[in-house]
Amino acid sequence: MSRIVLSHNGAFVLSDEEGNMNKHYHGFYAFDTRFVKNISLEITKERLLGHIEPDHKTSISHILIGESTILMRKRELLNGWRYREELTFYNMSKKPVKIKIKYAFEVPFEGIFEVRGSHKPIERKIIKEQISNGVKYTYTGIDGIKRELEIKAEGFEFKSNYLTAKIPLEPLGKERISVEFSPRIYIKNPPFLIKEDFDFKLEEIVITNNAEINTIFKTSLRDLESLTVLTNYGLTVFAGIPYFMCLFGRDSIITSLFLLPYFPEYAKGTLRVLSKLQGKKFDKRTLEEPGKIPHEYRFGELSQASLMPFASYYGTIDATPLYLILAGEYVKWTKDYKTIKELKGTLNKALEWLFMKLEEGEGYIRYSHASPYVLMNQGWKDSKEGVPDEYGEPTKSAIALAEVQGYAYKALLDMAELSDVLDFEESTLREEAEKLKRRFNKDFWMEEEKFYAIALNGDNKPSKVISSNPGHLLFTGIAEHEKEIAERLFEKDMFSGWGIRTLSSREKAYNPFSYHNGSVWAHDNALIALGLAKIGEIEKAAFLGARILKAATLMNFQLPELFSGVESEIPIPVPRANVPQAWSAASSFAFLTAMLGLTPEGVSANPQLPEGLERVEIKSITIRGIKYKLIAKRKYETVEVEVKKVD
Repeated sequence: MSRIVLSHNGAFVLSDEEGNMNKHYHGFYAFDTRFVKNISLEITKERLLGHIEPDHKTSISHILIGESTILMRKRELLNGWRYREELTFYNMSKKPVKIKIKYAFEVPFEGIFEVRGSHKPIERKIIKEQISNGVKYTYTGIDGIKRELEIKAEGFEFKSNYLTAKIPLEPLGKERISVEFSPRIYIKNPPFLIKEDFDFKLEEIVITNNAEINTIFKTSLRDLESLTVLTNYGLTVFAGIPYFMCLFGRDSIITSLFLLPYFPEYAKGTLRVLSKLQGKKFDKRTLEEPGKIPHEYRFGELSQASLMPFASYYGTIDATPLYLILAGEYVKWTKDYKTIKELKGTLNKALEWLFMKLEEGEGYIRYSHASPYVLMNQGWKDSKEGVPDEYGEPTKSAIALAEVQGYAYKALLDMAELSDVLDFEESTLREEAEKLKRRFNKDFWMEEEKFYAIALNGDNKPSKVISSNPGHLLFTGIAEHEKEIAERLFEKDMFSGWGIRTLSSREKAYNPFSYHNGSVWAHDNALIALGLAKIGEIEKAAFLGARILKAATLMNFQLPELFSGVESEIPIPVPRANVPQAWSAASSFAFLTAMLGLTPEGVSANPQLPEGLERVEIKSITIRGIKYKLIAKRKYETVEVEVKKVD
């Protein structure tokens, strides 16, 4: 059976199509904790008839019981992180029927890292007590935090660790019973709060002549809705299911960047909530540093108890410059200087961190392989093998990643434009950016390969591999050899037919099914497409977007975290990929931005629509703080764009 995912405001459920939870990762999760697992609805002689998911938080299964009864099993996530099952039985015959059912479950209070196998299981003392119309389980963790789960039921009888019910059905009659799980965590003074009441729907603002493309955008919205959380600082997104259902600096920033013209509220909320997690001190275990934007924040027991360093964890070298870029881009698109002024302190401290790292790294932003508690690599390719050298071995630290130097360059220039708000002189920021650009093009350019190295190692020697990382440089403006990058990325060893690979197929470390060494990532390609559009290569950007979107049509109209880099008839999935994944879902919007050449100044002189797209309507897009309606239509060999202000 297929895996069914329900998700709402930070809680999620994994099950099979019937609603049973019989696989390793199945369960009901909230706050990095699996509150319930092994749910099993036991009925004799039952058969699944069909299944639908009307939205990201609801699933309905129709089950035939014997020959005369249909069960409609409705499962949904409600506000307050509640998971509810409603079982409605319909007697199709004119004879009375009696149905006996057993509803089994377990309440483990497991942390996500235990489920993943990253930490040995904790022995827990869980207290169970009777409450009105149900039971309550309570567990106080080694972090000192109390976690509760209330289970209330109507029409069921509670046993030790299961429910039973006898359902009498009159001829052509129906009966309904239900069970509801309500988790709670009592954490003192968290850096941000997730609000309980959250009714949210993203408007379908992109409509095209192509039904398949329309379905991709609808699926993208659904995935984004499922990963959106409402904090006390505004909207933001959690990264992905099942591994990364928490706030990630890099993922939330890039997702918000992709959505900026369409849904700028994500950027505002992400900037504000991440500012509350900005580093204040030096901590070798969590890699916290003053001014640093975090990699992730988790509410789970192991993290809150500091047995794992993820509350907060700062093992990211790129989230801080990306944060500055998001702030710069946000104000360009929205003209919301009020929010930027509110964030003045955060931006100043992030710039101070940037200057500190440039000085420490002898002119580059670097990271070192740290303790065994943290990630070995700290760019977006953060797996152990994600930054190889030409011999197929991990690049030796301290590592200066190509794309991170580009991010730093753009961050400095973007902040130079906001110097009247900040405590830094415009000339200082621009001079530092130009010095970085000169150094970078001298040290990272591989003349023989006519391409940029993925990184410099601790001896300042380049790791001479061909990768997708330099594709991000096009977006930042640091590269002097932009045309060479644009051409090289589409050669056969880099372009799979479905997208640009993370690593060339000629490299010793290449594996098209790996996490970072030859797979295809939608967000990676989307950043490249935005960069291609920025340097005027909009036809290439449109072609790349078209191939990724075509791949999505062959993967249930959904963009997973990654898929294989194999050259094949259809894209081949990678089993470990998270789906839904926020920046993958947002990538469809970034591709549209690139195709049309949209910038905060307006529309490119050379917008493109790939084959199969004749008309695109964007109902609402924010440009320079004003909302517009945009219609792009193909006319012979050109694309005409009409822009009207929304009243």
